[in-house]
Amino acid sequence: MVFWWTGRGYLALLSLIGVFGVFGALLTVMFGEQIFDTAPWLWAVGAVIAAVVNWVVGCRVNRRPVKVPRLGLWKNRLTYRPPNRFMGLPLEVWSAPMMLLAVVMLVLGLLPA
Repeated sequence: MVFWWTGRGYLALLSLIGVFGVFGALLTVMFGEQIFDTAPWLWAVGAVIAAVVNWVVGCRVNRRPVKVPRLGLWKNRLTYRPPNRFMGLPLEVWSAPMMLLAVVMLVLGLLPA
């Protein structure tokens, strides 16, 4: 049987959905519903915040240092056996795809409609 997460791995998905929800609600309350029509790149800011939150939470629950490793040490982050995983990867590693999502959303948000 294949599980989507082990331990508290579900926090990866919760952090992404939760941060986007809170971020969107705050901006909508402060600036109105049209804010995302006029500045769609703001979703990229939400994705960056979600990635940072996920990294910190993932490092805390997996008892790893919060400091981002050098490029050569990422293999260690991918191959160790953490107690909290989402889709087979350590919880904090999911911050990298979230950052990639942020870059894509920023580029798409800045393109003229």
